Amino acid sequence: MPLLRTQGIVLRTRDLGEYDRLVTLYTRDLGKLTAVARGARRVRSRFGGALELFTWGEVVGFEREGRDLARLDHFDIRRSFRALREDLERLGHGARMVETLARLTAERDPHPACFTLLLRGLRALETAAAPRVHLAFTLRLLDLTGHRPRLDRCAGCHQRVAAGAAAFDPRAGGVVCGRCRTAGGLDVSGGALGVLRGLQTATWEARLRARIAAPTEREGAALLDAYVAELAGGPLRTARFLAQALSPF
Repeated sequence: MPLLRTQGIVLRTRDLGEYDRLVTLYTRDLGKLTAVARGARRVRSRFGGALELFTWGEVVGFEREGRDLARLDHFDIRRSFRALREDLERLGHGARMVETLARLTAERDPHPACFTLLLRGLRALETAAAPRVHLAFTLRLLDLTGHRPRLDRCAGCHQRVAAGAAAFDPRAGGVVCGRCRTAGGLDVSGGALGVLRGLQTATWEARLRARIAAPTEREGAALLDAYVAELAGGPLRTARFLAQALSPF
């Protein structure tokens, strides 16, 4: 069996049989990878608590001839990001980032820049405002995966659109003017569109430092979620969870 050795970040896990676990990782060299961790659910498993959401580690495994699933042999922690799992807001935004990456990438499609972005995003979540990190991450991921939304001109007629006179159309891939708007267009305030335009062209550091009102931040995130849902063929489960978990009522 060919040896696999790379770095990976845990995207999700699920139980498999009585003692095993199915693990989906985003790896530096192989992209999204699903592997079987034999005995991971046993009390004295060699994996211990390593296979937790967000954990970054060294992956050692084996390809299995004739099978899509690899076998995970070792996963040595480099950073657990435990604090993110212990804070509801950071957990929710981190899970939304992870699900977005998982939905927009294919199995075994290497993209080291996406791995670096996820690692950078998780590190930023430890100290920066979680909603801001989500916006910065999602806009950059859309660039890396070739889905950059058109925010400066109408996605239909390509004419410039004033910030207060635009709608956001997920199917069209960006903002549309009044003439090109269809039933699928979403209302967007001038403030939210201006923020998204500014963040889209800013550096990572500038995005994290930006001062954005909370309602505008939520509106921008909802528009990006709608766009990702269109690209992925369905809404993000974590977006709904986050909205419910952080609701004041």
